[in-house]
This record gives sequence, structure tokens and C-alpha cells, in this order.
Amino acid sequence: MSKLKSLFGAAADRMQVMIDNSKELYAPLWYPQYFDVAPPQQSLTYVSAIGRSRIEAAASVVDRDSATPLRSRQGLEKLSGEIPAIREMFALKESDYRDFLSLQNLPGIDDKTKLNQALDLIWGDVKRVGDAPHKRIDIMVLQALSTGKIQINVTNNPDGIVTDDIDLLMNTANKKQGAVTWGTAATATPITDIETVVVDAKARGISFVKILMSYNLWLKFKKTKEVLDTLQAYYYGPKPGAGFNPIAISTLDKVNEYMTANKMPVIEIVDESIGVEKDGVITATNYFNENNATFVPAGKLGSIKNALAMEKMKPVQHVTYADYKGVLVSKWSQNEPWGEFTKGEWNAFPALEAIDSIYILTCVF
Repeated sequence: MSKLKSLFGAAADRMQVMIDNSKELYAPLWYPQYFDVAPPQQSLTYVSAIGRSRIEAAASVVDRDSATPLRSRQGLEKLSGEIPAIREMFALKESDYRDFLSLQNLPGIDDKTKLNQALDLIWGDVKRVGDAPHKRIDIMVLQALSTGKIQINVTNNPDGIVTDDIDLLMNTANKKQGAVTWGTAATATPITDIETVVVDAKARGISFVKILMSYNLWLKFKKTKEVLDTLQAYYYGPKPGAGFNPIAISTLDKVNEYMTANKMPVIEIVDESIGVEKDGVITATNYFNENNATFVPAGKLGSIKNALAMEKMKPVQHVTYADYKGVLVSKWSQNEPWGEFTKGEWNAFPALEAIDSIYILTCVF
């Protein structure tokens, strides 16, 4: 069926202006603090270079007239794949459009009010289809950082493709397990586990600034005897005698003060809940693995590879387009079956280029 001009006419033509001027642009996103968006490319195939880390050797002291020693350099490992299409679309029901027409035809409604009514109705769908692809990238990034893989399955992508786990090539040496599950508060040793990871990484020339963990894992961490005893000793020192038994308060601020004082990475709680719709029902899920703690270095950890949508390169007649932070928003109508549609599309995929400098510690098992 051929696509027709939007039923909203000139109001739909203002989509880009609405996006550029909106004060409520973009849903809160998690991934931008750790990932940059790469420049868009035409090809759907991406190649991401992973620089395998090594301990740097000191330069040699040589005779002034001798040749400079030639060092070996670590090779680059490449992760390649196809950039998937991330899409969402909303249809304006006939009953909603009839209600809109009734409002437009009320006596005493001036042209400015009519325009604002149209813009309000348009903006809701534009914002939803613009935000949704970015939230999908949030899901992928949260999975990648907490597991070293991305999962696209029937649970988190019920009306789309299903793939095997997409392995992001994390070195097996970067995956560790705690000595005792952190769920066993009396005998778990989370601080010792963290120290073990930090020391192992330092031997490879890797240092961390943060430990990312879910709120549920943090609750287990803060209740362990080792953490409470460590904080008590740090804040109050050795017990001076009988009757002196201060209680350690294991707040995040106090724990991170101790971590900073001991030259260890601070803890950051990841508590992102993202909804996925199935059969009209939206279920919110935390996609950061709640059993793992992720140790990350300073700076950005990767980039969002993305490709131009085909309609960006070859627009369809009568369709109105706008750019929503990389997402191509399109709007059109059709007469058989009747409908007004708003679609968002972003061909994007996260590349975790710093994966060799990231460790994942399984804490609950």
C-alpha cells in the first residue's frame, strides 16, 4: 500500500523543529556515560579493534650514535559483525483521530490552539519512537558490561529476531569468581575478592576507577561480616577494652571512603530498569547481571557503531522525516487499511573496545 502524506499536514512537517526545541528531549539514558556514538556509516558491517593490553617496557638507554631499538607491539584483535536494525512504530487509532477532529471543531478554538493540539498529539509518538532505540542500546550495554556478552532472546526481544549469545571477546583471564558466594554473609570475603582482582589486573598493567554492581549485589556486600569488621576497624581502630563495641555503618559513602583511602576503585550502583513490551504488556527488568561486579578503567569503554537508515539515503515520497539523536523518525498515513503511523529506526550496536581492560567478578554462585 502506498504511503500518503501525514493527516496532520503542515504540523507534521514541524517534527524536526519540535525535536530541536523540546525541553523534554530524550529519556534518561545510561550508556552515554561510558560509550560515545560513532559517526554513522553506510555499510551495515562494522569492525571494532580491540587493543590487547600489555605491561609497557621502559625505553632503552643507548649510545647516542647507535640505532634505536625496535620494540614489538601488541596486535589488534578485531570484532566484526552486522549492525542490526532497531525499530518501533505506533499507529494512531481511528477513534483517537476522531476525538482529535472533535476538539479541532469545537466553537471558539483559534488557529494557534488547533495547531498546539496537533503538535501535542504528534509529539507523544515522536518521543516514544525516538527514545525506544536508545533504550534498546541501554539494554545491550548493560548486558555487555556485566556478562561480556549480548543476549537477544525471546524474553528481551519477543517480537524480533532471536540469536545465540553474541560474545564480545572478553579474555577468560578477566573473568573471576569470589572465594565464597557473597550471599553467605558470615563467611564471604568481598573485600578480599576485590583486592585479588585489583592485584591481578595491576600485574598486567591495568587499573580501575570503578566497580559496577547491581543494587541487590550491593545489599549482599554491605551485610557481610568482612565488610562490617573492616569498616569498624577503619573508623574506630582496635577495641580499647571490654564494653567498647561500636557498630559499623556500611553506607555507600563510608565504603567508598575506605576504598579510596586504600587505593581501590569505588563502587557505583547500577539500578537501571527498562521495559520490554510483549502482547501489549510492558515488563520492567534490570539487565545488569545482579550476580556480577564489573571493574572498569577510566574514560569511555566503547562506541555505538551505527549505519544510516535506507530511507535516510533514499527518502520515500510523501513521508515526513526527522532526526532524533541519530534515530530516523518517519511519519505518514495510508487509506487502506486506514491509519496514521510514526516509526523510529536506528541501525546501531555497541562495541566494547576496552573489553581487555575490564574484569568481571562473579560474586553470587
